[in-house]
Amino acid sequence: MLANNTSAIDQASLGVITGVGFITKQVEVSTADKEILAMYAAYSGAAYTVANQWNCPYACEYPGTEGTIVEYNWEVGVPESAGYIARNPTKKLIIVAFRGTDNILQWVDNTDIWQMQWPAAINNSYVHRGFLRGYLSVQSIVLSAVKEIATQYPDYSISLVGHSLGGAKAAICLLDLSLEMPELLPRLRLYTQGQPRVGNRGFANAVNALGVIMSREVYEYDLIPRLPLASMGFHHHSYEAWDHDNTTKICLDPGPLDHCADADGLFYPSAADDHVSYKGLKYE
Repeated sequence: MLANNTSAIDQASLGVITGVGFITKQVEVSTADKEILAMYAAYSGAAYTVANQWNCPYACEYPGTEGTIVEYNWEVGVPESAGYIARNPTKKLIIVAFRGTDNILQWVDNTDIWQMQWPAAINNSYVHRGFLRGYLSVQSIVLSAVKEIATQYPDYSISLVGHSLGGAKAAICLLDLSLEMPELLPRLRLYTQGQPRVGNRGFANAVNALGVIMSREVYEYDLIPRLPLASMGFHHHSYEAWDHDNTTKICLDPGPLDHCADADGLFYPSAADDHVSYKGLKYE
């Protein structure tokens, strides 16, 4: 969770649970909550380099991640799908982290933008075929490991994290866990950075309806969250945390072009560096 008190993200999730309409479109995030978002970005960044020990440059040393213990890690498939599951005993937190794009074959997967109906239990939910294929290649590994560690540590919350492609897989995993292990739903959280659109409106609505605490962070004018295009039938789930002009705002009221960072779609300026400039993310 972001904090013990009711935070901007907690308020956003409460709106989904209760159906309460929002008075404002944006809620500014406190300095303390911005630091916790950065901590989750560090956990996402660690997925690019961490193996079976919590020992990696920068991300593994980021404040709040100290004492993290890696329980599982995986690197399987072609294109490779990688990530890790860890726990933070101090924060009573389980982290399920998916690695983002880091090789040419994964970029091929990213461009496989046909939508597939998934999951079968939800009508009219369609997902990007390349993202889904990457997740399904590790589905059994992840679900089995999450079940085991969640049972072993029943008082821990479970945060799914990922940057870029990793964020897309984390969002898919969230919905999958809610269906396969509904008893875990009250413990689930989602924190992503630079996540592309994952599926159609049906998928986005299904994720929103879970009512869990989640943050889909966008740094300035990162281009990746604007893809695939909304005109192609892709839509974001809530809640966008937009890092803009030295502030972070939770966008509560999605408009016709999704959220505040995407107000003008591809006509907004963009910078390649924005995709890797999230506070806490650095993984070089």
